Order: sequence, then C-alpha cells, then structure tokens
Amino acid sequence: MTSIQGRRDAALDNLKGLLILSVVYVHMYDMLGQKTPLLYTIRLVVLSVQMPLFLFLSGYFGKNVQKRRQTAFVDYLIPFLLFNTLYYLMRAGQQPELEYGLLRPLNMYWFLLTLLLIRLLLPELLRVRGLLPLSVLLALLAGGDSYFGRTLSLSRTVCFFPFYLLGYYCTEAHMRRIRRLPVPVALAGGALGALLSLWMTDTLHPDGDASHPFQLVNSYETQGLEPWEGVLFRLSIYLIAPLLGALLLRLVPSKKGLLTRIGRGSMTVYLLHAFPMLWAVRHWEWLCGLLHRLMPALAQYDYPGRLVGGVPQLALLAAYALLVSLALSSPAVTRTYQRMMEDVQRMLFRPPRGEEK
Repeated sequence: MTSIQGRRDAALDNLKGLLILSVVYVHMYDMLGQKTPLLYTIRLVVLSVQMPLFLFLSGYFGKNVQKRRQTAFVDYLIPFLLFNTLYYLMRAGQQPELEYGLLRPLNMYWFLLTLLLIRLLLPELLRVRGLLPLSVLLALLAGGDSYFGRTLSLSRTVCFFPFYLLGYYCTEAHMRRIRRLPVPVALAGGALGALLSLWMTDTLHPDGDASHPFQLVNSYETQGLEPWEGVLFRLSIYLIAPLLGALLLRLVPSKKGLLTRIGRGSMTVYLLHAFPMLWAVRHWEWLCGLLHRLMPALAQYDYPGRLVGGVPQLALLAAYALLVSLALSSPAVTRTYQRMMEDVQRMLFRPPRGEEK
C-alpha cells in the first residue's frame, strides 16, 4: 500500500495488517462455532468496523479512478472466479448441501465483487451531485428489499459504498488530522462506538440464524427486524464504524514491524486464508489433542477455551490468525501470486493497443 505521492505509509500498512488479522480470526471463530460471551462481544465490535475500514482504505488509495477501472477485471473478477470456485470445491466435501453460484460469493469473497462493481462504476457515479448522502439513503432503502442480497454482492456493494466514498473524499490533510486526535478523545469515541454496537444488538435482537445487520448482507425482514429497526441498525453502523475507525487510525503504530509485512501482503492473506482454515476445522480434534499434550492442564476440556470467558480460546484463535497471516503474507507467497496472475492475464487478455508485437 502506498500513499498518494507514492511513498509507503507504514501506519496504514500496519492498519491493514491489523484488519486482515481480524478477518482471519473472525472467519475461524465462525467456522468453529465455539461461542463464549467474551468471544461473541469481540466478534460483534470487530464486525462493526472491520469491513467499513477496509472499504475506506480502498477508497483512499483508489483516487485514480480511470486506472482502477482499467485493471478491475484482472484485479478482482479473475481472482473471484478462481478462488470462490476453489473454496466451494474444498468446502463441498465437508458440507455437501452447499450451493454454488457463479456470481454468488461464498463467505469472504464478496469483497472482490464489491470492489469490481465500485471501480467499474465510480467514474460515472462521481458525476452525481450529493453522491455521499444519496448512497446512504440507497443503502437504507436496499434493506427493505428481500431479493436484494448476495447475488453479485449487491447488498454489500450498495451498503458499504458510503465508506468507500468517505475514503475517496478523504485527503492526506484529513488523515493527518485524524491521526493527531488527542488520545482521550479517540478513546472516548471508540468506547462510544463499541458500546453502541453492543447496545443495539442487545436491544433490537436481530435473528441469530441470519448474518448480523452490521454485515449488511440481508434484508431487514430476513434479520427479524421491523423496517424502522432495520433502518436504525443500518444508520448506526455509519456512526459506529467512523468512531472505531478513528480510534484505530489514531492508535495504530507508525513503525515498521510484523504488522507492516502482513499489511503489505494482505491480498494474499485474504485470498488464501480460507484453505488452511478448512484444513484446521477438519482436523480440529487432532489439533486440540496436540495442544492437550503440550499443555496438560487443558486436557479436561473438550476444546481449548471452554472456560468461563473463553480466554484460552481467544489466545488460540489469535495465535492461529497471526501464524496464518505471517505465512500467507510472506514474500515468497506474494511473488508467486503476482506471477500467477500475470500469467493468467497474458492467457486471457490481449495486450493494450500499441503494446502488441
């Protein structure tokens, strides 16, 4: 990730690293289904800021809209078709009833379709007056349509688009102001956002069998919410995410380290982390047995973390997310991915006019 002038910003790389770690953590938590109050609370707060902040950063670094449009198919459509299909083929062995849709993303790969659609349409959309408030209004209306959902990632594309626009309109001067906020102010705002996310969930009781409203994938009806409740929930994320995002932007370290490496390789972590996750879930009993042998004190529990509060499980999931992220962001993996995508591009696309031999 680079700044607008072409310089790498270690702080924003660190932020990307922290966010992709949270993605790996939450996906593994969801697959295991071992809920404790502590882990559920962490997941809920993470969901309220994780993808909004990723979309914000994508918009911040996507100001060259014509260039982004030209490379959108190679950057997003080809990886989506490849990895979404591979993920289905691997997961179908564990879950035979799983349905496959060519343009219906499974789990994490919706983000590729969302960026594809935004970057294809953005040059024209930027001509619309009052685009940011209109995008929020459209997101609220979209929740009332039960057919507006996962296909082509339309629901998430429309509903996360305001965060992409916030990033697009954010300048380096704005970013400097955010990162110079007094720490007590940033902490107070972040605490308010976290408490609001928990209070909204506890008060309105969305359907636990559907995705959480902060994931912006289902209609209000599907989530068991009245229209006014759904609108209130959806409006709240447009307040909660900036409050928590400002806190993370203020506190993220600016020095290079492990997070920097992970952040710079966040695309390969994102694309590939589903595959070790499926292996780990399939062999979870064996992994737990190995942990029991290494730490005999946990042998009395069926799973690590079946303690009040789930602290051991939290540590285990965090360690898993760190190890997987470090491995998949390594230079060897990122270089291999880049070479593979360049080869795919040469096979599928003619070179631009004037570059043909």
